[in-house]
Amino acid sequence: MTSPRTFFETQLQEAREAEAKAQRQFNSLAIGRLTAFVVGVASAWAWNRSGDSIWGGVTLIALVIFLVLMRRQQAARIQRDFQRNLQRINEDELDRLSFKFKREDTGEQYQERDHPYATDLDIFGKHSLYRLLNRTRTAEGSRRLAQWLTQHAPLEEVTSRQVAAAEFRKEAEWRQQWEATALLHEHAAQHVGELRTWVNEPLAAPLQQSLRWRWWPAVTLTLGVLALTGVLPGWPFWPSLIAHGFILKRFNDQLQSLTNRTTSLGHTLLAYADLLHLAETAPYQSPWWAERQSAIKEASTSLRSLGGWFARLDYRHHPFFVLLVGLPFLWDLHCLAAIERWKQQYGTQLHAWLEALADAEALNSLAGFAFANPDYTEPHLLAETTVHIEADTMGHPLIPADKRVSNDFSLKGTGQTMLITGSNMSGKSTFLRTVGLNLVLAQLGAVVSAQRFVCTPVQVFSSMRTQDSLEESTSSFYAELKRLRQLLVLAEDAQVPVLYLLDEILKGTNSADRHRGAEALIRQLHPKQSAGLVSTHDLELGQWGATQTYVHNFHFRSDVQDGQLTFDYKLHGGICQSFNASELMRMMGIRVDL
Repeated sequence: MTSPRTFFETQLQEAREAEAKAQRQFNSLAIGRLTAFVVGVASAWAWNRSGDSIWGGVTLIALVIFLVLMRRQQAARIQRDFQRNLQRINEDELDRLSFKFKREDTGEQYQERDHPYATDLDIFGKHSLYRLLNRTRTAEGSRRLAQWLTQHAPLEEVTSRQVAAAEFRKEAEWRQQWEATALLHEHAAQHVGELRTWVNEPLAAPLQQSLRWRWWPAVTLTLGVLALTGVLPGWPFWPSLIAHGFILKRFNDQLQSLTNRTTSLGHTLLAYADLLHLAETAPYQSPWWAERQSAIKEASTSLRSLGGWFARLDYRHHPFFVLLVGLPFLWDLHCLAAIERWKQQYGTQLHAWLEALADAEALNSLAGFAFANPDYTEPHLLAETTVHIEADTMGHPLIPADKRVSNDFSLKGTGQTMLITGSNMSGKSTFLRTVGLNLVLAQLGAVVSAQRFVCTPVQVFSSMRTQDSLEESTSSFYAELKRLRQLLVLAEDAQVPVLYLLDEILKGTNSADRHRGAEALIRQLHPKQSAGLVSTHDLELGQWGATQTYVHNFHFRSDVQDGQLTFDYKLHGGICQSFNASELMRMMGIRVDL
């Protein structure tokens, strides 16, 4: 197989060549348009001076050629921009292989306060799992990906996503075509929450009935024709035309409200229509995708129609259009009537269309992540009600492969606690995040950083970065206590077992209270629907754990060689026997022997 890097580099080079070709075509067509324009102006001048009809024919031919070239130039511009987008996508993929995230979207807008694990595990942020995965280009898609990252899906949904992602993974060029198409539309990232709200709001009955007045311009036009032909005097025409203003005034508030809430929405809908057209013709057969594909029949043509009407409604912001077309023909009412007809015909289907689009974008992200990491494995999820996690050569997915140290890991049985001791900087916190992130990926439907990974559905919960809050007048210790209470409540009511990750437990108090509190917490969690990992510097807690059948001691070690600290970042059995705080202080110039 071609390596991901080679594929991205090849696609990048081909896109550069295609862009250069499209640019040359664009330039040639621009010269042709200019030539046709000059010829048209010159022939029109000659026709005016001489009155010879042949110059009129030349003028007409030049105009037709000008319009044809303009259309072709627009197509060349779209092709050029499409190839530029492909370059942007492949440059982004190459940067991502080196864990350089250039896209501005960090996902922090989706961060939830008191979420069970999102803050501790770097789900969102500048260097986060969201940025590593995210290949969405619409607001609906990015929100769906964030939802998948923060809400564990049922086992059946996860396994169906895995099958679909494996199929999507094989179509790398199609997935890039999707992204490049979305990037052609600057409005594709716009949120459509207002549209969802509008679809469920019926037009008031009096206004609905009054829409039939949109045909009054036919009366005005008839009066105007009769006045011009001398059949009727001219004065009836003017009151009829003035009546247009009163009719529009009745709908002004409704129209203003609609256009204020849907600024540029017409362009957004056209972007979504293009994407849904791709989705309708996607070459996928998995049951997960077939279910969504069946829900989007007619979606692209219907959204394109609605987007067109919203775009036409925006013409009301142009004064000349209002005077020449809007007022004489009651343009706004015709747009509003068409939009209301669309709402009645397709409004109930809109939600399903947007959901399918969001799902497709999120799954593109999972497939792109799998394609870029061919050495990762698809996890095997077991339909069991207890905690069962096994991993071979499991690494942290946010650490580059050349720096990543992988470990084997196993935790079986509800009520079990893995107690991890170790010196500073030896890898305890990183290991807890490694376990948590791979469990999040597994229950997302994504591949994981391991050679083999087996797990049962669990609710991940972490307490690793508790901080004080001036706003709430709470200390970091009290914040940690609140976090631990949240864990106890969750473990009591959870529908699936809770897998907890507790780092440096109760670090904000004295050693005696820390030991008693940690021991009491582990005892209290033992009979609940939970299991997990607890890191600590407390050797006495490890010694106590050695006497309990449900506590298992492991450690990370450090060594001092030639006055330098070394770490292997490997998980070892038993209680840690080497600590480095004194050595670290000595290296920083603090004389601990005084």
